[in-house]
Amino acid sequence: MAGEASADLHAGHLLARFGKKEKIELVGIGGDHLKKLGLQPLRTPAEMAVVGLTEAVKKIPQTLRLLGELARMAEKEKPDFALLLDLPDFNLRLAPRLKKLGIPVVYFISPQVWAWRSGRVNAMAECLDLLLTILPFEKPWYDEHAPKKLRVEYVGHPVLEEIPDLPYAPETNHLAILPGSRESEWKSLAGPMLGAAAILHRENPALYFSLPLADTLRSSALVKEILSPEGEHGEAIRSLGPALRILHAPAHEILRKSRAAWIASGTATLEAGIVGIPMVVAYKVSALSAFLFRHFIGYEGPIAMVNLIHAGLGSSARVVPEVLQDDLNSENLAKAMREIVAEPRWAVLRDRLAQTRKILSGPGLPLDNAVASLQRFLGEQKC
Repeated sequence: MAGEASADLHAGHLLARFGKKEKIELVGIGGDHLKKLGLQPLRTPAEMAVVGLTEAVKKIPQTLRLLGELARMAEKEKPDFALLLDLPDFNLRLAPRLKKLGIPVVYFISPQVWAWRSGRVNAMAECLDLLLTILPFEKPWYDEHAPKKLRVEYVGHPVLEEIPDLPYAPETNHLAILPGSRESEWKSLAGPMLGAAAILHRENPALYFSLPLADTLRSSALVKEILSPEGEHGEAIRSLGPALRILHAPAHEILRKSRAAWIASGTATLEAGIVGIPMVVAYKVSALSAFLFRHFIGYEGPIAMVNLIHAGLGSSARVVPEVLQDDLNSENLAKAMREIVAEPRWAVLRDRLAQTRKILSGPGLPLDNAVASLQRFLGEQKC
């Protein structure tokens, strides 16, 4: 169950390596990486994309239908185990259904219960057979807060293998724009980011900007409209002209050559941290989602994964700036970028972020660790 582009990438790499040791057949949800391993997906990440609490509410009827479809498929196919990745609001509803069918459930990439809605850990203990965590502080947190029956193993973050350990070689006037891999993220982030780029380009015409387009968005009508010189953000697009390059290339290749980047909060901030690039993190959900998050969940710490890794769990410090919600506009994004590309702050951030790979590294390779955990677990199931 890989319902996001990053989950499809991680699952594809994990199962490709697992498939070298075990013959595999796949059923479920995934994208291009899992299709290469033979999956004929019930849904793709592009069809699953949703962000925010109220945004998810709008999709409740189709979510319930999909949960039913997956449960019926699992009952018919009788898989040896289920591998669920990320998407906790969906997967933690699917897991009990699979468990009831007698299917062992493995969850790869932990929900962020250590940051908010920690009560979910009790439900996880009831419906998960194995939780594979990817961040160094997660297993100690589970050891302290989770019921003892929840089996948790730390394997390391797969991006350590997915992003080559090459030197960060920035070009002075090159900035990157990463509005995310979902249409909903583009809808709220792309316009302000493009507007910020246009502001800085007017101030310094030598600047140029690269925008890597995720596979899931290359045929998106919304993205084409946003990038159109005649669309809602046409003034910024026309102002940038040839200084804006839309590229079909892995984000880490563009980031490695950029002095700094505007990035949607999510896994991309960690990928950028591993490259070592200073960044401005941006995010916005609906006003109601933000209200519920602030007043009912009560979380006030940093949201960017790279900040959580560097500042530490429970810290309110931000190593890189976050521009969120009502503060998210082109002027504020431009201001934050001016501040981080100026010396000496840029060099300080570069040196701090250069430690990201080391912080995330553990014993062995993450995917090898995950494969070993899976084989050990499945071997126990056969006993």
